[in-house]
Parts: sequence; C-alpha cells; structure tokens
Amino acid sequence: MKRILLIGAGHAHLHCITNGPTEDVEWLILNASTYQYYSGMYSGLADGTYDIDEIRIDVAALCRANDKQFIEETVIKIDPDEKVVFGASGRRYTYDVVSTNIGSFDWSEDTTRLSIKPNYRLPDTLKRLQQAKCPVVIGSGAAAVEMAASLKAAGVPITLITDPELLSGHPAAEAITRRLQELDVHWIRERSLNESSPLRFSHHPPIESDALVRLTGAKAPALFADSKLYTEDGFLLVNEQLQALDHPSLFAAGDAATLVAYPDIPKNGVTAVRQAPILLANLLRYVKEETLRSYRPQTNYLTILSMGPRHAVSLYGNHYSTLPFGWYLKRWIDQRFMRKYRP
Repeated sequence: MKRILLIGAGHAHLHCITNGPTEDVEWLILNASTYQYYSGMYSGLADGTYDIDEIRIDVAALCRANDKQFIEETVIKIDPDEKVVFGASGRRYTYDVVSTNIGSFDWSEDTTRLSIKPNYRLPDTLKRLQQAKCPVVIGSGAAAVEMAASLKAAGVPITLITDPELLSGHPAAEAITRRLQELDVHWIRERSLNESSPLRFSHHPPIESDALVRLTGAKAPALFADSKLYTEDGFLLVNEQLQALDHPSLFAAGDAATLVAYPDIPKNGVTAVRQAPILLANLLRYVKEETLRSYRPQTNYLTILSMGPRHAVSLYGNHYSTLPFGWYLKRWIDQRFMRKYRP
C-alpha cells in the first residue's frame, strides 16, 4: 500500500483529507496544531461577527471522520532522496509521495512583535491586540486594512501603518480610505524605519506600541531551505503539476510554493483552494504512475474585504464595489467553506 503524506492542513490539504480515497492508499497528515484557523474569517473574529469555534477546523476529528491518520507534529526537515520527513518530536515518517501546504510566515516574535502565521498563533495574537494600550497593524495590502478596520469597528484603538499608497494603487484604495476615515482609524501613511517599538519614521514622530502585528505579505517558511530544496526567496519552486523541480515525489500548494510558470500569482487562500483538485488528482496519479494534470490559474477572481460588520469592499480585477451585498456574500461563502470541513 502506498503512503501519501500531507504536511500541513491548509486549504488544499483539507480538500485532500475529505475527498481522498482510502482504497489501496494510506494517508498520513502531520500538522503543527490540532486546529486549523480559516484565514477568510479572521476579520469576522476581530470585529465580533464570529467566535473562535466558528472559524476553526478540528483537523484531528476531520481525519478520523475520513479514515485518515492524523499526528500533531511540526515538520522540520524533508529528505526527498530517502523519502523521509523529520518531526520536531524526533520522529521520522516515511512516504511514497509527500505534499506540503503549510502557508507562509510573518516575522520572528518577541515581547511586542506578534504573528498570526502559522495560524495557530491567531487566538493569542488577537487577544493581545484587543487588550493592548497601543496596538499597531503594519501593512498596505488587503489583510492589513481589513484587520485594522475590523479591530477599530470593535472598539480597539488600533494604529495602522501603511505605505503612502494602499493596495498597490488599486482603484478600490479610495473606497478603503473613506472607510478607514469613517471609522477614525489612527493612520500613519509612512513606512517605519524599524520593526520594533518605538517605531521611528523619517517624517512622523516615533510611536510606542505594546503589540505589533505585521501583515505585509508572505514570508517563506524555513522548511525548504533547511531541507536544501530548490527555492527562490525561500519558497519551494514547483512546476505546473505542483511538483518540486528537483524531486517529483514532492508536491506543494498554497502560499509556501512558487510556480515557475506563474511566479506572480497571489500567495493566498484563494490560490490554494483553486489548486486543491489538481493537487489531489496528481497525488493519486503519481502513486498509480499515471499522467499528471496541469494547474492553470485564473486571470481574475473575486476578493471581498470585510471592513467591519455589514461593510465590505469587493474587488474583481480593476473593478470594485462598496455595496453591502458584498459583506453578506462573503459571509455566505465563508460559512459554506467551513461547513465542508465539519466532521
């Protein structure tokens, strides 16, 4: 019997857990936490729309319900030549084919610098932001403005630090600016010169903070570099079949991988969801020695930023909308996603 080993329980692997057949295949899932927190609902948790149980998936229970083995384990190294994975516990796990869907990382934490990646850190980080006297969110993209707006809508005295331009100049930046001003978010439109409190600027006075979170895009996990795999900026390079370039028995999906053919596709949950059916098909085809399928990313996709209860900015390509319908649509999409993975 062939063993398919899944490292991480990201969006693509959740699909594999619930849809992967068990006949003639043994599945082993290693994840650093029993729970997987759904990133699409972080803002809803921050503004009080959801409670913690509504945005997390019990991966261990999901695996049991689908006849797959789960082990709570942090993977620290992959040996693709020997087909062995090494865990922080000291255990070794063999495989016939392995896939990683572990997401990206933020910065190294300290007394004031907090992180929501890996996502099991989310509950503690959000609690500390909510209880802080001078909480700060750093970032100019969707995740940062969404989190800042949601926290402020819930009464948290958040400071948002961005580049002068939001969302890389997307036309929706104007609507987001209006919403941040409507919420009276304390907003500094200048990149800080350092990443620890007190934060210093070229033109703005320094500010102290007792809780800093940086949401400035994906940072590669150390796993691939530590495993001496073929990477770019730390991200595992994969082909259109989602295979590592130098080891065909190693697959990857989501934030931690970069497709050589499509290096500019966003590193976010939407991409991982779209990759999921191709990943599952190719894992099964690989163990059966069948021809693999190719992943083709879509050109545009819908993004809905929740900017507090019943407020949203919806983006599609270069178009955007501020109609309240967007917030309700996002709520429906997110809750539908979660229902698929309730054991």
